[in-house]
Amino acid sequence: MENSNTRINHRRQLANAVLAVMLLLGLFSIQVQPAHAASVPRLVVATPTANSFVPDRIFVRVTVNSQVPIAETKATAGSMPAVSLTKQSAICVTSCDYTGWVDVSSLPWGDFTLTLDAVDVDGISSAPFAIALKHNKAPVIHPDTPLPFEVADPNLAVNVSCADDNPGTDCSSLKLSINGKLLASGTNAIMETLSAEQWLGQAATVQLSASDASGLTSTQSYPIYVENVSNLTTISKEAGLVLDTDDSRTLLWNAYDHRLRIHHRNTNEVEMLPLLVPEQTQLNVRLIPGGAMGSAFDATGFDLPDGFYRKGLDPLGKYSTFVWRNSQLQSLAADDIRVKGDWAAYHAPGGGLRELTLENTASGEVVSVGFTDRFDYALDDHGTLVFGRAGKLFRFTDGAAAQITPNDGFIYRTPVMDGSVLLYARDDTSTNSSTLVIERDGAAADLAGASAVQGDYLTAGGWIAYTVYTEAGQKQLWLRSPSGEDERLTPTSTADSHFVALSDAGEAAYTYDAGIWLSRLQEDGRLPSERIVTDKAKMYWKDRWQVYLGTTWYEVPGTDPGTDPGTDPGTDPGTDPGTDPGTDPAPTADLDGNGQVNRQDAIEFLRTFGTKRGQFHYDPKADFDADGVIWKPDLIAFVKAGHFGPGLKIALKKGAADIASAIDLTSIFPRK
Repeated sequence: MENSNTRINHRRQLANAVLAVMLLLGLFSIQVQPAHAASVPRLVVATPTANSFVPDRIFVRVTVNSQVPIAETKATAGSMPAVSLTKQSAICVTSCDYTGWVDVSSLPWGDFTLTLDAVDVDGISSAPFAIALKHNKAPVIHPDTPLPFEVADPNLAVNVSCADDNPGTDCSSLKLSINGKLLASGTNAIMETLSAEQWLGQAATVQLSASDASGLTSTQSYPIYVENVSNLTTISKEAGLVLDTDDSRTLLWNAYDHRLRIHHRNTNEVEMLPLLVPEQTQLNVRLIPGGAMGSAFDATGFDLPDGFYRKGLDPLGKYSTFVWRNSQLQSLAADDIRVKGDWAAYHAPGGGLRELTLENTASGEVVSVGFTDRFDYALDDHGTLVFGRAGKLFRFTDGAAAQITPNDGFIYRTPVMDGSVLLYARDDTSTNSSTLVIERDGAAADLAGASAVQGDYLTAGGWIAYTVYTEAGQKQLWLRSPSGEDERLTPTSTADSHFVALSDAGEAAYTYDAGIWLSRLQEDGRLPSERIVTDKAKMYWKDRWQVYLGTTWYEVPGTDPGTDPGTDPGTDPGTDPGTDPGTDPAPTADLDGNGQVNRQDAIEFLRTFGTKRGQFHYDPKADFDADGVIWKPDLIAFVKAGHFGPGLKIALKKGAADIASAIDLTSIFPRK
């Protein structure tokens, strides 16, 4: 018979057993639950927002929260195939961002649903996240004229249209303004001629605005020139920025649809190169027999819409060097192309010693000239080439290269050539000084007091144009005749004045007071200089004085026909500094090109300091010694050319020193 203590113990044991069984059952129940039950992926959508209007391509950003790694995140527009989104960070764990572009261009105008979902590595999917959207693009603006860089003289022809994607509807508003002032308006089109005289000689920007019935608005803005060109004769107006011309063709770049074209003026046929060039950055393309040759940033594949893109510090696209011949585009492993007549010179890409090549673009014959370690060389229309290597200059002619400067410890650079006259700079590193040297018929002599900065000198027909900086800091432009007589060209000058071009008769074009001025020479002496056009134009001599201003090609009346003195658009960049279409602009302290030299130009110089040719931020206008690297000699020349105050000089030098201390010099200066 059990006593009470035995029953109590038994009950306790039974209770403990029940508790143990319950605990085991609980643990088993927990254990057999699916691991993903507590971690179903959850979505938080950042963009697009619900009920918004979307264009043909949608940018999607979604955050996925999950305790289990995600295998895939997708976006599905309407009944279209799903698009897999890309994970933005490899180190995120439970909360990760996914992004991607969804193309809805094939969907009709109107409402549709964008569905997002995620699935983890266990195969567990999130709840679908549906967003109601409306496929409705902003109206599209189609300017026939004006295009970017159009010339208002000062009247401006306007032919602009607007199109909306909503079937059967029109744009509700189309407006044109200049510098913020409304000049014309309509609905689907504006066709009239306006006066832009109030902006004569000023920086002018066309602003276009179009709206549709849904309230969506498109805008475009781009520069034009407002210039009195009554003193010029129009040769040709083009549908793009004029880059180069010959007897029957015009090479142009349309900055709105980003296309390079060759216009055959005799037949009005147009060749379009298969490149997408959105910006003017390092755009260097020239006509050759049967096509064109040069380099540009190509954004093919970027799916860029039409519209003007201002020159950026980080250009769009990939830098491409090419030759377009007989309707075929061929990549060219070359850099720093110079074109003169039927000849082209270029060197292999990269640093250090690079093979230099001379090509007859008419016959296709290619000759290896030798090796160069500089980025500046001179080419004439007979195929004679002067280039530098190891501080010496060499001349290639008749199939052979010969050294033309002595082994005297000096550094020789920056040649400029025309006929029997060769100009170049001689640097004395021991005194940090430079001298301009004239070689005429094989005899060399110094031109005392002349600047040896690239772009400060040129030659044509035995004449020499050179620049003098006085002890007081004044910049003067001078001419020397073939007989050796010196003549000061400008009674007054500014830090921004520089030579533009020179004819073999001794007529000179130069910049002064935001314009290009022409000094003509007649039998009874030199005439007073006259302003021809804004200094934003390209002016050169080729049988007569000619001008490229934006989309228009002009002739300067009253020019006696003559021979081609070597300052046409095919000259080397030293012969036509900064106005040779397709070559680097001449060095200048006005880096932002607004006609003023101030603190902003100093900031721009520091931005480009330490860069080399081909890199982002490199600006040939800051490369005063033309060695392909923006470095300390360029800083000295920039400060001298800019006539900055003492405070800004100190700030410039300190800023450059800070940048220099952070740069790996081996990445800038190639090993020889």
